Amino acid sequence: MRKLKLPWLLPALFFAGLSQAAAAVGKDYAYLLTGDPADAKVFPQGGAILEGGADDSEEAIRWMIRRAVGGDIVVLRASEDEGTQEMFATLGKVDSVETFSFTSRVPAYDPFILSKIDQADGIFFAGGDQAEYVSFWKHTPVQEAVNRAIKRGVPVGGISAGLAILGQFQFEALHDTVTSDEALKDPYALAVTLGKDFLEVPQLKGIITDSHFSQRGRLGRLLVFMSRLVQDGWTGEAKGIGVDEETAVLVDDFGAAVVTGKNNAVFVRLSRKPLVCRPGEPLTAGAFEVVTAASGQRFNVKTWEGEGRSGLVDVKKGVLTAR
Repeated sequence: MRKLKLPWLLPALFFAGLSQAAAAVGKDYAYLLTGDPADAKVFPQGGAILEGGADDSEEAIRWMIRRAVGGDIVVLRASEDEGTQEMFATLGKVDSVETFSFTSRVPAYDPFILSKIDQADGIFFAGGDQAEYVSFWKHTPVQEAVNRAIKRGVPVGGISAGLAILGQFQFEALHDTVTSDEALKDPYALAVTLGKDFLEVPQLKGIITDSHFSQRGRLGRLLVFMSRLVQDGWTGEAKGIGVDEETAVLVDDFGAAVVTGKNNAVFVRLSRKPLVCRPGEPLTAGAFEVVTAASGQRFNVKTWEGEGRSGLVDVKKGVLTAR
């Protein structure tokens, strides 16, 4: 794909005569277009892609293109393009792929970006740092525009940090990341920063997500996040989805999900208040219901039932025990 490095131009001038590929830099963001800048005017189907990280799943990208009915894909990110633009442009027939790379909160008020989100038929959040996504987009018109798109049936997806912001609850990483050991020793450690009600994906209501799951040993911290949600009164029953690298969970608009890729996804539920979840003390909580689903297996995130290996996990003084 040929990219033209041009100085910033007004949108009307920029789009004149461009239909293949173009790149531009605006105030505090970079913009990349492949395809036709005009609105495709199709009727997409809702759904969500939960990608665990490392590499995008070709099957997941094709799934979103189908649900977007080959319309206009908008990629939102705060990091350098790692190939997502090219994957959407080459793995299926789409009217356009447009990537906006933010470097501050300022572009979240830009009318041009908001108009593109309002015309989007699919929205994808790239990997990077979810703290930047929260800082750049939460309580801004971008957040409002994305939620408007979701309400009108636009599929959304995310990988790694992009996955972390999709649930009703989020690990926001505002004070850097946190390991399972660190979180289990102190569920209220400074690095355990949780947020809620960022995106309004109906299939993911009541759910918190996590990425790079098995590869980075994140079960422990997911259990801490879920314990905090119940302990702090955000929900009476916490649900979590952890997705491995090179793996995706594809959730349709009715909540029916299928795992695809090389590894597994984990579906976890906590239905009771933790026994000990206090600042400065190790977590004691149980029993967490854990379902591990392999590629090809199905799970319904609304009924919380599906295929996979089931088990229970307890946490006692910060130590996990399976039974």
